[in-house]
Amino acid sequence: MNKRLLLYVHFNRDNKLSPHVVYQLQQLRGLFGEVFFISNSVLSSEDLKIIKEKNLIDGFMQRKNQGYDFVAWAEAMKKYGFDKLADYDSVTLMNDTCFGPIYDFGAPFERMDTNVQIDFWGITNNRSHKVKPWADRSEVVLPDHIQSYFVSYKQKIVKSDTFKNFWENVTVLDDVVEVIVKYETAMTKYFEDAGFKSAVLFDTRKENWTGMMVHDFSVFNMPELLKRHIPFLKIKAFTYGADNIYTPLVMERIKQETNYPVRFIVDHMTDVDYPDREYMLAEKTRIFKDDSTVTGNLKVGIHLHAFYLDLIPEYIEYFRTYVKNYDLYITTDSEKKKLKIEENYKLPELKRVIATGNKGRDVLPWMIISKEMKNYELIGHFHTKKSKDNDWIVGESWRRDIEYSLLKPAQQIFEEFERNPKLGLMIADVPSFFEHFYGPTYITERDIWQDMEQIWNKIDFINPKELKQKDSYVMSYGTMLWYRPEALQNLLDIDIIEDIPEEPLPYNSILHAFERLVVYVAWANGYDFEISQIQTNNGFISNYSANRLLRAVETDLTQTKLRDLIKMTLRKIRVILKYRLTGKG
Repeated sequence: MNKRLLLYVHFNRDNKLSPHVVYQLQQLRGLFGEVFFISNSVLSSEDLKIIKEKNLIDGFMQRKNQGYDFVAWAEAMKKYGFDKLADYDSVTLMNDTCFGPIYDFGAPFERMDTNVQIDFWGITNNRSHKVKPWADRSEVVLPDHIQSYFVSYKQKIVKSDTFKNFWENVTVLDDVVEVIVKYETAMTKYFEDAGFKSAVLFDTRKENWTGMMVHDFSVFNMPELLKRHIPFLKIKAFTYGADNIYTPLVMERIKQETNYPVRFIVDHMTDVDYPDREYMLAEKTRIFKDDSTVTGNLKVGIHLHAFYLDLIPEYIEYFRTYVKNYDLYITTDSEKKKLKIEENYKLPELKRVIATGNKGRDVLPWMIISKEMKNYELIGHFHTKKSKDNDWIVGESWRRDIEYSLLKPAQQIFEEFERNPKLGLMIADVPSFFEHFYGPTYITERDIWQDMEQIWNKIDFINPKELKQKDSYVMSYGTMLWYRPEALQNLLDIDIIEDIPEEPLPYNSILHAFERLVVYVAWANGYDFEISQIQTNNGFISNYSANRLLRAVETDLTQTKLRDLIKMTLRKIRVILKYRLTGKG
């Protein structure tokens, strides 16, 4: 067994052990003879059992989240004792702020570890630059430095008084920027000034950073890291690159070239960032095949709002054929229709028919009936969609697409809910009509934002999260979906009756805002969503669709581009300021 020691710092604001951390420890285990795990957040007994039973760690320390990772490493060193540390061939410091290893790490690790010209090394570095992180202090010069998410010290340096003096004098600082200035960015120069030699897998100091917001390649240039097969990608890179056009391409490259489970990235970033980033959506899309052998075991309730009674038989046939075991609740707009439904559908599955009035389309009836359906494990919400303006495109085609994606594969969908307790919603893919023409534009979505905010602020969240205004929202088209009651109940419990306009509805009504919120409410309640794919379109179809949109938008595109350019510039300035004021990875 080698005599390499890894001091690994973990922190999770929700006190969870993310799967990407377990995977990381599994992949690193063979490189280190001893792994000491330091948790700056409370680790449950179940999570600790996982990493111990998998033989991923040799020691464990639970501590308060004070002083960030530098104080955690210093405390671990003091726990070992510097005399004992000097017996190891190397002491490596790492934290859980990265995904990976994406590429093979064994070969580059051995190459660096056996290079006698190197005393300490890391993965990436950053060049010297000036910052002014505090308004009341003068400008600070940060020297060239190895980024601290991974630094390995060989025995020569660990045995030195220089090493001991540095780590014995690390103190608790509450300001993360001060930690970066005093420890992370100063550490490399401190040891180099003492005569020790450093190196990194990717020396970024002389690389051209044209087009980047900041010259930190670990955060702002994932493509360059992939080109060089750098094994770790910063979590912060996915935060800052959340809406960058290259991030979906980064995900594709990882899937093409590596065996890294990209779902770890998607799941973790859903928790710590936002649930609908473009780079996530492929991993949240399911293609269900017909499989008569699958049978779900969940207690299922269905709400069907029937404004058009002639479509009830169509839904009943889908429910009977594909859902099979369920309880049915039907709402309609009048007492007359209620009586007709009760006369014509004497079904054992039908538990109740309610007349809710002709207001709020399917949404208000859904909110009313949801109070009686809280005890089901899974609920389907559907309605008899038609369109007076264009029934084939917006009515028939749209409705059929949703039926094919949410009802035909019902048993496979139920199995997915049973398999994944974090799954709160299954929504349909974008209806084919919008694939071939175009969906809501950011110009029209802009008009709905105020109502979205108004609804959001009414919801009673246990742990409130921020709702972001976006150009495009992932939504349950027509509000038809499968959901766990606890994922949406606080949305369905609010009162919006006074805010619902009379028919005919304008496009930007509060009901349209409601339609766009269900994914984000589920996320704020701790649940994720998945998309049941309707069809697969190629890039040529998307190109046709995009050009139809450009020809159809009735606006001055020149002015639109100018406004967007100004907005984009302001966003970039905010990112740069945030980066410079809050530090680096």
